[in-house]
Amino acid sequence: MKNNSQSDRQKFIRQAITSAFILQAAIIGIKGNLDVLSGKPALDVIPWMITQGIELIVKTHRTRKSVEKGDRIKKDRIAQNPDD
Repeated sequence: MKNNSQSDRQKFIRQAITSAFILQAAIIGIKGNLDVLSGKPALDVIPWMITQGIELIVKTHRTRKSVEKGDRIKKDRIAQNPDD
């Protein structure tokens, strides 16, 4: 029961993180479109959008690595102490 609750919580947290990254990507696109529609030159907006997109990709990669590392540590602990 305890493991199932932790598993459900971890699944929820992963879904929340994924949703947050998707929302950030959508916001980058919307803001870029609004900037162009408000008269800012596309040559200024596009590099900003690319920079923001790259930062988001790096952030998601780091988060994924961190989550995978945490999963590995938990699996190692379970393997060492199967009765806990």
